[in-house]
Amino acid sequence: MVTTLKRAWQRLTKATPGKTQAELAEKYTHFQALLAANNQVLTLMADMEEKLSGDYLFDLQYIRAAVSQLRQETAKLVDALNGLGGNRYQGLSEALARISREVEEVLTRRREIPVAPLVIDFEALNATMGDVVGGKNANLGEVKNRVGLPVPAGFAISTYAYKVFLDHNHLTARITELLGHWRLDDLDSLARVSEDLKQMILAAQVPPALEAAITEAYERLAAREPRRPLVAMRSSAVGEDLTLTFAGQYATYLNVEPESLISRYKDIVASLFTPRALFYYKNKGFKEEEMAMGVVVMPMIQARASGVLFTRQPDAAGQEAAFINAVWGLGRYAVGGVINPDSYLAAYQPPGQVLAQTIPPKAVMLVCRPQGGEAEAPVPPELVSAPCLDQGQITQLVHWAATLEAHFAQPQDVEWAMDETGALWLLQSRPLQLPPPKAPEPPARTLKDHPVLIDHGTVACRGVGAGPVFLVRRDADLKNFPAGSVLVARHTSTKYVTVMPQTAAILTDAGSPTGHMALLAREFQVPTILNTGNATQILAPGQVVTVDANYNNVYDGLIPELLEPRPKTNDLADSPVFQTLKNVVKQIVPLNLINPEDEAAFSPSHCRTIHDIVRYAHEYSMREMFRLAENEIDTAGEVVDLDSGLPIKVRILDLGGVVKKGWGRKVKPEQLDSLPFQAFWKGLTAMRWAQAAPAGVKSLSSVFVKGEAEVAQGADPWRDQSYAVLGKNYMNFSIRLGYHLSTVEAYVSDQVNDNYLTFGFRGGGSTPERRERRARLIEAIIDHMHLNHRRKGELIEARLAKYPAEQMAQRLTLLGKLTHYTKQLDMVLFSDSIVEWYIKDFVQEHVST
Repeated sequence: MVTTLKRAWQRLTKATPGKTQAELAEKYTHFQALLAANNQVLTLMADMEEKLSGDYLFDLQYIRAAVSQLRQETAKLVDALNGLGGNRYQGLSEALARISREVEEVLTRRREIPVAPLVIDFEALNATMGDVVGGKNANLGEVKNRVGLPVPAGFAISTYAYKVFLDHNHLTARITELLGHWRLDDLDSLARVSEDLKQMILAAQVPPALEAAITEAYERLAAREPRRPLVAMRSSAVGEDLTLTFAGQYATYLNVEPESLISRYKDIVASLFTPRALFYYKNKGFKEEEMAMGVVVMPMIQARASGVLFTRQPDAAGQEAAFINAVWGLGRYAVGGVINPDSYLAAYQPPGQVLAQTIPPKAVMLVCRPQGGEAEAPVPPELVSAPCLDQGQITQLVHWAATLEAHFAQPQDVEWAMDETGALWLLQSRPLQLPPPKAPEPPARTLKDHPVLIDHGTVACRGVGAGPVFLVRRDADLKNFPAGSVLVARHTSTKYVTVMPQTAAILTDAGSPTGHMALLAREFQVPTILNTGNATQILAPGQVVTVDANYNNVYDGLIPELLEPRPKTNDLADSPVFQTLKNVVKQIVPLNLINPEDEAAFSPSHCRTIHDIVRYAHEYSMREMFRLAENEIDTAGEVVDLDSGLPIKVRILDLGGVVKKGWGRKVKPEQLDSLPFQAFWKGLTAMRWAQAAPAGVKSLSSVFVKGEAEVAQGADPWRDQSYAVLGKNYMNFSIRLGYHLSTVEAYVSDQVNDNYLTFGFRGGGSTPERRERRARLIEAIIDHMHLNHRRKGELIEARLAKYPAEQMAQRLTLLGKLTHYTKQLDMVLFSDSIVEWYIKDFVQEHVST
């Protein structure tokens, strides 16, 4: 008879035969795997966003490793959802494959070395050709051909020649492989990798076509000179002397004899891979292909004096004066610190007026050897204490400084030489890296002269914002959000993204810094503090506050000194690796799936980023688990009954580790090792079960359980059977009491991102007026519990997520109390005023305590 009744009920409710306990346990395993992967992905995304703050060093290997791990964890998440949902989410797998390809395209996008002649004369160069000949060559061509200052004749060995050299020797893949063997946090292997790379370059053969091109270019140069010159060969890597200086990182060879051009070319290419150059390139964020090396070749100036010209004095950049260093002989001693050079501070107006000078004794100098190379020589006695420059030469250098700064629109670092006739030659011009202005003293941790309203919480996005408080209790409130306000809410929500562009700051009572909303806040750079606990209670709507999300402080009133923009430099911001991460993050972090209720838009086909996939999978995993009910349970010996002593029939399905073996077919509540169940049951049994009912109302047990007479008249006892699917951290409790069905699902653990609870209620068995009052009562009490909720007629749905385990357990206990409370009131809600009385009664006795 019982089996017949159950099957009849299944037909009436269109329920299908249940799954076995092993199948449901497997489903739960998929759910736990999804939650673990979800946490890993959110943590990785948060870390990648943090790297974009400019406060962290990272390299291309970090990006590659992060993206690889992100793909793996997202794939686990998608696989887990398909396992949970019987492979109904293959569209999400396709979305992941598509987005992964897009991310890979960004990550592998290479800065191609342009095809160009192997050598190019200086007369054909300008500043736009940095990719073709490297920064130093491009700048020299610009100064010679467009600025019109005296630059020696010469030629550039192009970056394409570097590519031809690598391709000829099949070195590109090997270089990438070796460079991938160390990271910035692994300096122990740096020397080994450097040595392997240098030896590989030095052992390689210069292609015959490149060797011939270099030789022919030298012969053209020699034909224009009074005698066959020895030459200076200097590095001109891509990026060098452009956005970054690479000062002193790569090789320079002076006074090189013609027969050594080819070997010195290889030496300069090998200098790309010295330990200090490799560290510099990693530290500044360059990709391997952006290390392409060009080479400067120009006749050696037999220098009488040489030096450096700064168009601004570094420690007084605002002063209208240029700074000049000078030594006798070659300039290497001027920049190498071997001797103390002359120094001149010369004004722009009147041009060349010396404002200050120092002329120390200079005992030695570096000179060219006739047979090639350099040698140290004593300075003639009459020149030891003499100035290297006269007034006319100083004035000429100041004129150069003004011309160069005006042309390049920024201060310049210039190398110059004076030949034996006294003529000045410009050998290099690159951006002058000035120290940043001295930053103001950082503000105190707490400003004592201003009232602090909140001094705790978790920072999700640093910064400072101020404005009037706007409380967001429901999604509909966002439609009226005033620009420039501080958004204050109980929970985090991805829907806040719709107002983030106009939000001064965000404060929430709860939330996770690695959650979906925190990622969005960092994307929009909205100062955000989560987990304040009570911001919604402390702050009043319209109250003006200043949110200091650098130090977790919320002040009463407007504090202008905190809002003043503070200069912040990010040395990596313009580097290739920073831009790569920025572009990769654009494919990963933005969230497009905002509203789960919009079924058309909230779908795999609309996933544009990894974050979309994670958001979709997390939402639908909870829906899959919420579907667990009596039709999922096969009663053939795989469930146990709850022996509670209460007038409620509960069957328990153990997903693993909840019911100890040997306890038989009945268990007591205290024997169930399930955190959410124990919290909910605590509330369910805490109420006054044996209270008197109003006159004319049936006894409480008659509301819960059908009597034999009612069954005989056709009442179905299976409508009163409750089911609980339990794990140690999970509960799905479908409670049928009378004509009511409540479903409470929860996951409670130490991982805040995993924690959630959902509550659903529907009921009948009364007049439409009383059903509406009952729904209104439940909705009002749930609102006091601070649950997100919505009501459609007598159907109520509520949700809470990302609260610590203790607070989740407290809400479950309240829901247990509410479940019992509403069943007692089923037949007494005879007026609207009595509804308000019972709402007030429950809130005062249970929620407010």
